[in-house]
Amino acid sequence: MSSTVAGEQLSPTGEYTVLVAVNNPRNAEQLVRTAVDLAVANDGRVHVVSVIHKHHTSPFLLFEDEYIKSEFSGDRQRLVDRATSVAEEAGVPVADSLLVGSSVSGVLLDAIDTVDADAILLGWRGGSTTSDRVLGTTIDPVVRRARCDVLVERVGLTTSTVDTILLPTVGGPHAELATEATGAIAGRNDATVDVLSVIKPGADDRARDVAAGHIERSLELLPTEVETSRLMIESDDIAGTILDVGEDHDVIVLGATRQGVLTRRVAGSIPRTVGAETDRPFVMTKRRPDRSRLGELIASWWP
Repeated sequence: MSSTVAGEQLSPTGEYTVLVAVNNPRNAEQLVRTAVDLAVANDGRVHVVSVIHKHHTSPFLLFEDEYIKSEFSGDRQRLVDRATSVAEEAGVPVADSLLVGSSVSGVLLDAIDTVDADAILLGWRGGSTTSDRVLGTTIDPVVRRARCDVLVERVGLTTSTVDTILLPTVGGPHAELATEATGAIAGRNDATVDVLSVIKPGADDRARDVAAGHIERSLELLPTEVETSRLMIESDDIAGTILDVGEDHDVIVLGATRQGVLTRRVAGSIPRTVGAETDRPFVMTKRRPDRSRLGELIASWWP
């Protein structure tokens, strides 16, 4: 499926590993900074990868990988080197690999398994969706099929400082991963975290207790040194409320809201809407799957 044409060969290390995929010099450093936050929080390492795409109709398929490396990898290797320097400056162990393959998502999925990655971080430009594409042709298969935690960061939206983070929660494993990511970012930036639950207007006591329980679970998972507050807001428009409250925060971190391998929706409508419409840096999280054999088989059928 893929081969390494520059940098280190992919191999497991036994350490917590964040795989971060870069392909654009305008956002590579943004992604690696987030990967560094995760690595520091887990006493781990970062592995930067970039994929040269050999499309099945491309003349690249006729070239040997060494020829591709010598003739076409210069700019991409400089991109990887620049991204790697961000982790080096933070004192985080880092490796890098320049990969080549006919399917970018396939190469990334192979890389996840080969290095036994604990998490992968992908950049997303935002934008509209179609019935067949939710976050994009590369991101969708990785989010759906990766055997590790997946974080998707909206690229191009940056902030000079991270003082406040909004963490909306509806509970569940994806929300717990969002909480862990929030704690990692907050810990490195000395930021405060507002944990938000949106409930229906006139919600009964049981619904309020469930929402309060989701907030408390997030507070339990956040590092004790992180300053936090609780927010519970009544609204019929969950995404709109998150966007409104998010205007007063530097970063929004939100867990995926859809589960189950039979759905074509890889993230859920609320994270997609918030991620596409916010003008704040945004991270969506999806916890690694815990699938049955049938679930794995179905996922392998679904591209």
